[in-house]
Amino acid sequence: MKLDLTRFEFSLSRTFDSTWDAVVRVPYMIKDQTASVLFPNPMTLAEREAALRNNFIHHRTDTYEGFADAELSVGWRKKDVFGEGSIIRLSLGVTLPFGDIEADPWALGDAGMKHTHIQMGNGTFDPIIDLYAGIPLSDKWGFGLYGKLRLPLYENSEGYRGSIEGSLIPRITYLPTKKLSLSAGLSANWYGYSYWNGDRDEDSGQFTLNATLSAGMKLTDTITASAGVLLPLYTESWSTSGDAYDPAPVLTFSLARQF
Repeated sequence: MKLDLTRFEFSLSRTFDSTWDAVVRVPYMIKDQTASVLFPNPMTLAEREAALRNNFIHHRTDTYEGFADAELSVGWRKKDVFGEGSIIRLSLGVTLPFGDIEADPWALGDAGMKHTHIQMGNGTFDPIIDLYAGIPLSDKWGFGLYGKLRLPLYENSEGYRGSIEGSLIPRITYLPTKKLSLSAGLSANWYGYSYWNGDRDEDSGQFTLNATLSAGMKLTDTITASAGVLLPLYTESWSTSGDAYDPAPVLTFSLARQF
């Protein structure tokens, strides 16, 4: 089975003064799932038809799309903490449950009913914390460290409680010109166990480590464009069902305008 993900995200930020700001992010997801059946030999026609029905109940070729959970956060900044030109930003916020949720797929599967394990959101208001630190190393070089944590605290209306999610992204940035920036680093992502009605989701639990490469260009005084790629380096899954995904390279593009 293969799952291709496309994510569009609209974000709007407002800076109130040199210390405080606020950000809202609204993502839209397209999830293309491709499923197939491999028939062992020999198999009767009835056995093949039964395998196809079972595949349709559990995994089928389909496209799921819609809004994912949005985020609303307030950030606090302070300059020159680690030397002149450095900056730290701490943000606290909450997810907004815009994404569609599904009924318990394990209970439906045990009953022989059609279901999906793919959800657009957690269906809960989850606290989020993120921290950024930027330190200039010279006129052209800088170091940045970004971390983020999402903490689901309760079950949604279908009995689902999302996994704790954590990310840590260190990177080095080089400024060859005043308008161009080049960055390279690592992205470590941890996804804990999720639960259905108090029972662990057998598909949950994963750690991934990626290499990150990106470039940004200031097109005008108010418009900046950037592109990047994440290349999988290492993956460890704690799934007990055998349905864990192996990550593929990820391409990113962004366009920002300052008002």
